Amino acid sequence: MNKYKAQMAIAVVCAILGFLLVYQYKLQSGQKSSEKALGSIDLLSAIEQLNKEKDALLGENTELSRQLKEYEEMAASTSSSNKLLKEQLDISRIVLGLVDVEGPGVTVTLTPTNPIVSQGVPQYVTDVELVYVVNELKFAGAEAVSINDKRLTTQSGIKTSSGNSFILVNDEKVSPSDPIQIKAIGDKDKLMGALTFSGALDFQALVYYDIRFEPSDEVFIPKYGKTFGTRFAKPAEDPK
Repeated sequence: MNKYKAQMAIAVVCAILGFLLVYQYKLQSGQKSSEKALGSIDLLSAIEQLNKEKDALLGENTELSRQLKEYEEMAASTSSSNKLLKEQLDISRIVLGLVDVEGPGVTVTLTPTNPIVSQGVPQYVTDVELVYVVNELKFAGAEAVSINDKRLTTQSGIKTSSGNSFILVNDEKVSPSDPIQIKAIGDKDKLMGALTFSGALDFQALVYYDIRFEPSDEVFIPKYGKTFGTRFAKPAEDPK
């Protein structure tokens, strides 16, 4: 009997220990899940705060740009030399992409249709095709160009990434499997002539896209959304 009681006692103890172990495991798992959830919440809060700060800085920059423009116009009204300087400054800003621009031009929309599959991979456009289209527009006299409203400037880069799952334009993602819109401002007749010339866009994966052209007297292209900077280039002291 005593042996039976001892076995029962051991069994009860083991059962209690098992219960405690399971409870402890669930408790620790719950704590880890809570920590992960809290970590996610903290990260989302940080991202939201950064977005708010970014919007505030953009608003401040817009206001400062407006004030600067007012001062420049006031200065330009005082003399013809100041007026000429103001005109040159405006042209520089347009060329550098520092201001929104509008004018006659064309909108090119590339929509994937049925891309050929080669070695199990759909043949979508890459950076090569986008650079090709931009170059055609530039050669035809485009004064401003954007890809999905991302303004191209002297510091812009177009680069395929992640096995062509996306293309980086100004370090922002453009999906080659979605419609891509390229806008250009310039002589719309010349731009259209360059694009519609026989075989002009029969280039690599572009043949697997439905390409539409829309000339217009009013094309809007937003300004470059980043800041310019140089680390190595500087004005030459003694130009050759």
